[in-house]
Amino acid sequence: MADITPDFGPEEIRSYLKVTGWAPVSGSDVAELWRLPGPADEVVLVPMKPGAPDFAKRARILIQDLARVEFENVQTVHDAIATVYNDVTDLRASHPSLSDGSIPLESGYELFVSAKRLRVASAAATIRRQGHFRNFPTRARDQAREVRLGQTRRGSYIVPIISQARSPEDVYSPHQDHIDVQVEETLFDRRVTATMSRALGVLEDMAGAGHEPTPSEINDSIGEGVSYELCQALAKVVNTESVSALDVAFNWSRVAAPPPGTPGHVEFNREAIEIVDLVSEQLKTKIYTREHLIYGVVTDLSRQPDDDTGRVGVQTLIQRRSRTVWMDLPDREYHTAVHCHDAGIPVRVSGTLTSPPGGPARMIVTAFGPDPSLGGDD
Repeated sequence: MADITPDFGPEEIRSYLKVTGWAPVSGSDVAELWRLPGPADEVVLVPMKPGAPDFAKRARILIQDLARVEFENVQTVHDAIATVYNDVTDLRASHPSLSDGSIPLESGYELFVSAKRLRVASAAATIRRQGHFRNFPTRARDQAREVRLGQTRRGSYIVPIISQARSPEDVYSPHQDHIDVQVEETLFDRRVTATMSRALGVLEDMAGAGHEPTPSEINDSIGEGVSYELCQALAKVVNTESVSALDVAFNWSRVAAPPPGTPGHVEFNREAIEIVDLVSEQLKTKIYTREHLIYGVVTDLSRQPDDDTGRVGVQTLIQRRSRTVWMDLPDREYHTAVHCHDAGIPVRVSGTLTSPPGGPARMIVTAFGPDPSLGGDD
């Protein structure tokens, strides 16, 4: 414990305590007392001055108290607090020869490189759905540079990828009339992780279906974020000599609800990779098509009583600049837009985007609805 230097502040501590059942009972600018209701009636002290000389000492005492109450080791509790605002994706390579917790250099290299490839492919699919990218969007490459790599862990061989999720204040309000660029940048990280989870889940389902996927199933998988590049990243690590299987666990931030419909864990062995290779080859030769995705908030609504369609403006980020994209929506989708605007729910829109410099951005919409990447609020 003496070697641990807490690398978090009071807000991370308070958020962690809140989601684990603790409640504040008293406090000041210097320190707060939090209580865990129950037979033991536990009380802990939370230091509130990160710059104070004794902050690290008080934080270590707090971690020890929490480890005792939760029957966990101090490193586990420390990591849980430090990543309370993050999604952590664990890539675990397994093979009988990895029982000592080490991994051959070549296999380790491929695991780390594939982690980046998976992230870039998922970020690209979050921007637009495409079976084979050839050239990734710049934003996708940038996103892979922004995620962090945690300490490797024993247990076969585990590489944790840490990405931002959402802090409690990053929630849009009903009738929101603008987007917050910083919030949108944070939400993009969560959307990329959600895309990766869904895409790998679809691949796992196809690999375990007991038959070769049909062209229609492969085509539909593009809509969930599967691409040639994602398949290749999986195949390269599992096909190394000292890796017999790769499993991926998604540990969603405890302050932001998991995206609905996303698997928490997927696994690929050599047999599964045979199907992944088949999907990969068909996506590589697929006719070049793509569908843009935008995420944002509904800021403008206009419809006359006798109109069949309604005019909707969605404020979003295009090349990291705030733009309003205009679209005409039929009755059902228009009412969805009204609901999302009234409730402050971010939306995801797919279709063909036209955004000339200096001119209005327009979209011919193929799908409109609440953003499925974010989940509900705790």
